[in-house]
Amino acid sequence: MPPPNFLHENREPGCWAVLADRKFFFLGKLFVKRTLRRHEWSDLGDNYILTPSAALPQRFRTDVAIQQYLRERTNIPLPAFVSVFEDDGAMYLAMEFVQGVRMEELSEQDRKVVEKELLQHIETLKSLRSDTPGVPGEPLMIAPQRVCDFHWKYHSAWRPRDDVKGDFVFCHNDLGQHNVLVDPKTLKITAIIDWEFGGFWPEWFERPFWMRRGNSYALEGEEDDTKRCREWLMANCEEVEQPHLPTFQDKLNSMPRAPKDSDDNPSSQKGAEPTSQKRRAGPVVITRYM
Repeated sequence: MPPPNFLHENREPGCWAVLADRKFFFLGKLFVKRTLRRHEWSDLGDNYILTPSAALPQRFRTDVAIQQYLRERTNIPLPAFVSVFEDDGAMYLAMEFVQGVRMEELSEQDRKVVEKELLQHIETLKSLRSDTPGVPGEPLMIAPQRVCDFHWKYHSAWRPRDDVKGDFVFCHNDLGQHNVLVDPKTLKITAIIDWEFGGFWPEWFERPFWMRRGNSYALEGEEDDTKRCREWLMANCEEVEQPHLPTFQDKLNSMPRAPKDSDDNPSSQKGAEPTSQKRRAGPVVITRYM
């Protein structure tokens, strides 16, 4: 279901595309995506609102953490710059704009050439091992999109249990041809993107979606491992349901208020020394949310 028409007709400068849960921007040398604010959610009519996943901000944080981790340890091609920040009820992810076409846009012959390099990067990922699952630098991990849909744990992230040990492999978990950018002239990979579901997982979580066009879901005739993945999550992780980001006004409304002046309050009398509570109330809390 597409978002409301007004989102398309009244885009901010630089807005390239609008989906039901996020917006995309090209700003100079930056590519930016952000979550939708609440007033931008899709109204489906009959009192139904299409609510984006509250786990999207954690997905953005995961993407940034993984790229930083891989940049320090591998030669996997990644955007040179990536950052994440929150503003007024929306989470932004900004990164270097990388030139290239998606692998799925190439001819079959050219895709075979690219696949050889891609398999080398996949072997690099497999060489990264951990005895515990998770995302380096983040307490939570996000299950692959094929596992969590509108009907199952849609707003949840996962915290690995402390006692879970094993042999875990670094996975992308959305490694389809749509997430591999390629120089169409040299057929060299310029970047592998969208690491929102990555981290250290059981090796079987990584499915070879790069071998065909299409999204990272099991198509007809392919093995559907959704049940197996869900069982592993429930047995080895704690579910952490995510709240939607508060707007700036929400934060202002939650600020503690100093008591109102009154004739019964000695500190309200002219020339009286204000109480320490009143001296603290304003600037400390406001600074907290600015």
